[in-house]
Amino acid sequence: MSETHEAVIYERGNGFPDVGEYVSGDDGEVYQVVELTDRVQTGRSPGAGNWLRARVTLADWSDVSDDNEPVCSCTLDGSE
Repeated sequence: MSETHEAVIYERGNGFPDVGEYVSGDDGEVYQVVELTDRVQTGRSPGAGNWLRARVTLADWSDVSDDNEPVCSCTLDGSE
């Protein structure tokens, strides 16, 4: 099994991903969601979006197609 990372996933107007779906990283990589570890947090100030914590694993862009394109972005914990 691939190494997993703690991440914060940011909703971008198209909802949140389910387990098994992909998110784009702010580092240019793509990650697959392994587990959603927290409930949705709503923005607490003007301009702040909705987010949640999850565990993700590094994936390959060649695994992504038009049908499973990332709808959210993420930041790995510790890289903010």
